[in-house]
Amino acid sequence: MLTIGQMARSQGVTTKTLRHYDSIGLFSPCLSGQDNGYRYYRPEQIVTLGRIVWLRQLGMALDEIKALAASGGLDSVEKMHASLQNHAVQLEADINRRQKTLDHLYRYLAQPERKMPELQKPERVFFAAQRIIGMCWYPEDEGSIAQMWDRFEAREHEIERLNEPVGTFGICQPLEDGQWRYIAGLPVGADATIPEGLVAMEIPGRYYAKVEHQGEVTTLPETFRAAYSEWLPSAGMQPDEGPEFEYSGARFLGPMNPESVTEIYIPLK
Repeated sequence: MLTIGQMARSQGVTTKTLRHYDSIGLFSPCLSGQDNGYRYYRPEQIVTLGRIVWLRQLGMALDEIKALAASGGLDSVEKMHASLQNHAVQLEADINRRQKTLDHLYRYLAQPERKMPELQKPERVFFAAQRIIGMCWYPEDEGSIAQMWDRFEAREHEIERLNEPVGTFGICQPLEDGQWRYIAGLPVGADATIPEGLVAMEIPGRYYAKVEHQGEVTTLPETFRAAYSEWLPSAGMQPDEGPEFEYSGARFLGPMNPESVTEIYIPLK
């Protein structure tokens, strides 16, 4: 029989780790002293512990190892191989997610230092109800809003748009379940047909706080944050629940043009 210290040293782990494995039902001693609480292990358990330690080194979660052990997988070549294949798929997906995050971070670090948007006084305006047909994007969708805009621009010709207003709309629409979606769209009349794969929605006619964003569209979120956190409170305005939107009209010179002007409309109480 091996003591807990001997078993721990055999695989380079701590006795605390072995006690934790015992507490979760993953790897337990074959005998525990009733009087002294000492834990004793059979020599052949060294092999089992070695497999657990190896799987942990490969990044497998304890609950996955426990499930594998419960099914006899630690002693089955076939089950072990299948479990490792599944773990490899999960690792690859995690690496891809982390790589996207890293790419986003590098793009941010490569950008020149940004200045905070200059203080604006929001204008209280009434925007008449407007029907929109466009393409929608949900936070769980693959790709970014910018990529969705590229796809939408290729289909703009399918929409029977109005001559006025002349620009495009980007609408953030809250949904009943607490989620939201973003719609890139064009203004249309009441009878305009909806092309396959596109959606229709109506911007409510109501009062909005209107502010302007000048510069590349990549910094639009900063203007939104400044409007909500500083400009509206300073003007004594209270935002309300409802669609908020960007309008890119005659003064919009392109998504990456530093002189472009985008109008932002935030619903008010």
